[in-house]
Amino acid sequence: MQPLHDAIFGFAKAPMYPLFVAVSLVLLIACANVANLLQSRTETRRSEYAVRASLGASRARLVQQLFAESSLLALSGGLLGVLLCFWGINIFRSLAGDFPGSSIIRVDFRVVMFTLGISLFTAFLFGLFPAIQASNPDVNATLREGSLRTSTGSRGITRHAIAISEIALAMVLLIAAGLMINSLLRVQRVDPGFDSSNLLTMRLDLPEGGRYMQRVPGGDMERASPQVTSFFQQLVERVNALPGVASAGSITGAPGRFAMDHSFTIVGHPAPPEDQRPDAGYTECSPSIFQTLKIPLKRGRYLDAQDSGAAPWAVVVNETFVHRFFPEEEPIGRQLLIRYDPYPVDEERPRVIVGVVGDVKQYGLGRDTPPYIYSSNLQQPAVFPGGTIIGHLRQDLVIRSAPGMRTEDLTLSVKKIVSDLDTDQPIERVMTMNAVLDHSTDDYQFFMKVLGAFGAFAMLLAVMGIYGVMSYFVSQRTREIGIRVALGAETTDVLALVIRLALKLSLLGIAAGGLLALTASRLLIRFLYNVTPSDPLTYAAVAATLLAVALLAAFLPARRATKVDPITALRYE
Repeated sequence: MQPLHDAIFGFAKAPMYPLFVAVSLVLLIACANVANLLQSRTETRRSEYAVRASLGASRARLVQQLFAESSLLALSGGLLGVLLCFWGINIFRSLAGDFPGSSIIRVDFRVVMFTLGISLFTAFLFGLFPAIQASNPDVNATLREGSLRTSTGSRGITRHAIAISEIALAMVLLIAAGLMINSLLRVQRVDPGFDSSNLLTMRLDLPEGGRYMQRVPGGDMERASPQVTSFFQQLVERVNALPGVASAGSITGAPGRFAMDHSFTIVGHPAPPEDQRPDAGYTECSPSIFQTLKIPLKRGRYLDAQDSGAAPWAVVVNETFVHRFFPEEEPIGRQLLIRYDPYPVDEERPRVIVGVVGDVKQYGLGRDTPPYIYSSNLQQPAVFPGGTIIGHLRQDLVIRSAPGMRTEDLTLSVKKIVSDLDTDQPIERVMTMNAVLDHSTDDYQFFMKVLGAFGAFAMLLAVMGIYGVMSYFVSQRTREIGIRVALGAETTDVLALVIRLALKLSLLGIAAGGLLALTASRLLIRFLYNVTPSDPLTYAAVAATLLAVALLAAFLPARRATKVDPITALRYE
């Protein structure tokens, strides 16, 4: 029992939290930029505020003026953001692919109002400190010195702290994107456990009713018609006979697709408590599926045509199954009693293990390999507990074709065979096996693209912040730089003066961002593959990239500083 909302949307909790954090970090970086710009603007207008104060303007009046200006800017930015949102939703859908619910995302009135409210709130919050500074000017000192006084003390420290925080927050997002890129690269190099080349898959889902299934009166039981097994047998035989087809087989859920789990007991082992029964992935398949997929045989034998309904029921298990349940025993010849979960009904006949095959990435390239059981579709009961019959009716046809054979031609030939067997039976989800495996990495690709976009935007904002700080630094120290040049300072000395500050701010931001990322990146643990949240290669690559970009942003103001004319600088204002 669980709330319906959790049952439908519970899957979204894990991916939504990292995205919410990413959005919040970008918002904070944008707010830091706004605060930096507002503070710089406030300091350049100190003379104006001093004149207003000397003419009788109260402190509340000055604060009111500044908040009116910042609120207008914030409201304009919020409205522009809402307009861009209509365009941005289409971009998000293209990044999300088949992410559940992405097709129904739209601009919502409540979200629009929330966005405008956040815009106004951030304008108030991050305009507060500059407004308080401006509302209490030193009238005598300001009017006497004009604009020659440089920004030192707490004001300079505040501006530098804002720049450091921007770099730190950008560092967090870029590390998250780097970890996802690293994970995707590793996932794409994973061995799926079979040969995926020249494989075509398609889904056939026989209807629950009609000639294929009848409900058993008096209980939640369903009887499978012999025509189900006959249909898939004839289908595989006729597809195998097509020119250009090397092999074909059917399976309840090809690798990377639908799969069922069943609990079981090992005959001869003590029976575990009901709530502690072991379980494993379970599928029924045609005997030819192992040769079609080229799954390696490790010991024993594959399932074959001799495993009919009259013969002892046989199963093949994978290596993970053996390592977990028979770590010190010989699995060949042991018997399993399968249960039709979630119904407490065991099969009437036990199944004997006749072979062990290599592990297959059944649930996708980025998932752990589960213990897995393969049974023959020739050895299935006539009656299934309600709902579990779906594993008997739903099969993926897997076809290995000759290299160069056109997928469209093969699909048309299979459709004709299916139509001859049942004119009402459709074929769906026609895909190459490589496309199926690529689809299984959608989560990694989605987070890589979205976090990468957020990270790039965050880095752009951080670079703008560094550029703004360094430009203001150069403009405020133009007179000082002119004096240095007049006294014989070389171009490299002036360049080093500016770059040294940018390097200091960048390194502090990178260090702080690295510490923040160690905590924030743990939100991504379930989406990482063979990558730790503290992967040193990712941290080093992001740090080097961010440092290089930040220094490049500081180079333009630094270069401008080297061109200061001493005469002009000494006459500055």
